Amino acid sequence: MNVDKPRIEFAKPGYNTFGNTTNNFFFKKRKDVRMVISTEKKKASIELPTTKPELKVSRYLLQQLEAWGVQRIYGVIGDAIFALLDEIARQSVIQFVPCRHEEAAALMASAESKLTGRLSVCMATSGPGMAKLLDGLADAAMDRTPVLAITGQVPTSKLGTNEKQYIDQQALIHPIAEQTRVLTSAQALPKLLNELMVSSQVRGIVAHLSIPMDLYNHLVPGAITAYPKHLHQKLLTPMEPIEEAARLLSESKRPVLYIGKGVAQSQAEVKKLATSMNAAVITTMPAFSYYPNDDALFAGGLGQAGSEASSILLRESDLLLILGATWWPEAYTPSTVTIVQVDRIPQQIGINHSVRLGVVGDLADVLPKLLSVLGSQPDRAAWREQVSRTTQQWKSQIEAEASQETTPMAPQRVMKIISDIVSEDAIISVDTGDHTLWFERIFQTRKHEILISGHWRTLGFALPSAIAAKLTQPQRQSIAIVGDGAAVQTMLELQTASHLGVAVTMIIIDNGSYAMEKNRMEVGGMNPLGSNLVNPDFCKIAEACGAKAFLAENSDQLVATLKQALSEANRPTLIQVKTRAAMVPHTKP
Repeated sequence: MNVDKPRIEFAKPGYNTFGNTTNNFFFKKRKDVRMVISTEKKKASIELPTTKPELKVSRYLLQQLEAWGVQRIYGVIGDAIFALLDEIARQSVIQFVPCRHEEAAALMASAESKLTGRLSVCMATSGPGMAKLLDGLADAAMDRTPVLAITGQVPTSKLGTNEKQYIDQQALIHPIAEQTRVLTSAQALPKLLNELMVSSQVRGIVAHLSIPMDLYNHLVPGAITAYPKHLHQKLLTPMEPIEEAARLLSESKRPVLYIGKGVAQSQAEVKKLATSMNAAVITTMPAFSYYPNDDALFAGGLGQAGSEASSILLRESDLLLILGATWWPEAYTPSTVTIVQVDRIPQQIGINHSVRLGVVGDLADVLPKLLSVLGSQPDRAAWREQVSRTTQQWKSQIEAEASQETTPMAPQRVMKIISDIVSEDAIISVDTGDHTLWFERIFQTRKHEILISGHWRTLGFALPSAIAAKLTQPQRQSIAIVGDGAAVQTMLELQTASHLGVAVTMIIIDNGSYAMEKNRMEVGGMNPLGSNLVNPDFCKIAEACGAKAFLAENSDQLVATLKQALSEANRPTLIQVKTRAAMVPHTKP
């Protein structure tokens, strides 16, 4: 086919526009402009670029995270992420938090997301760096917390070989990250990154992206996309299941509400519902502050760390309404009670227990609707009296326990002092161990935020959590309550806090043992081998890390040192508290 050749004339120097006259085209020669000649005789056209200038993989990644509101990346340096660290250093929006261990980096990301509900990010190098993230990422995964893990990888030409620090990262992380991808071309980054971020945020999962080290400087042909607001549109539940729930509630004679973190934005409605139904209220530990602890209907927590009152009232109840909670300790819950459960995530309804009715929806939408159709309630005066009597007996018991003056100190007394002194809106990160049981039993919450390793229950959670909490909400006190067994797991992150000038307070409950394990083994008739500890001088370790340290061996010393520690503005503090290894009353093997 013959095609007439169009006449092409280059513009004079200085021209940066183009136009046409009949068959003449004038333009300044640019690499991103190409000429397309049609099959029609004497026709040609010029295609202009339709995207913004291409960015390097490292730069694109940071700008996309910035567009989603990410403010920090927690990580540890390594050669497979050199280029990304260099790019982070060239901008000022996203802070890099240099941790002493990758586990702590992942725990910080998990804690930040638990506190804010937003996607958080951690980063590590290939091989062992990536492997050390796993414990912290498992905490996020088990508690349905959106975290994106970015790891370096060997060059693309070395994938699948015996190159140093190579491992199949997708196979390694698969049980923890519901979505894991490896970047093999810069062109795929916009699609992959968007898929991982959306899935993590919407589904509350850990997502993971491996980036071979040779790709960071490759150019990405794609634009930065803003955070899509529809990801947080409220779920609107139809009235039919809500009306059925109201009917079941109205027919009950001895109702109990069991609330979790899902009610964070609906606390007033929960209080109104409990009052209108004369229902006892039980909470998970993270939701402790979502219902007034001094209310006559408040029965405390559930499980080994919970209250005897909650177990008694659950056994007597004929209907349990679960609102935004998934924790279900079978040894402390009845098997026959009728259950109505409301949760925004369908698969969380009926976990480890059967339900009479499941309602899928956002509690901020469901509870007002439920209150509007609940109608008049039957006379539950006798049940309210039973609830009030049971909770009052419980509160009198824990007040007596908390007033003990002994040497070493009783753990109940320690928790009472902490509860009395910390500010009412402090963020309390509680590690895993015997002290967790005493905290939930004694601590009286007000506007506190409680952060824990809920389902994974890893040792060493609290200090990294407290650091992330303080970085995220610097205006609030941030306290880590840690057992002596857990303290050594991540204690060197005090150096991270000191380096950054982060004023967190770490309180170590020093009872010389893995007390919870020791007590359970002894109750079960077993030899508690491995439960006793020979502890280091925690104060000296803290001082070596740049923290200010105190030792408290009685109530007066704890009161004075805690007040002094909390007054520090720009450095971490540690209080080593000598306590007895007392056994929680309802301990089971």
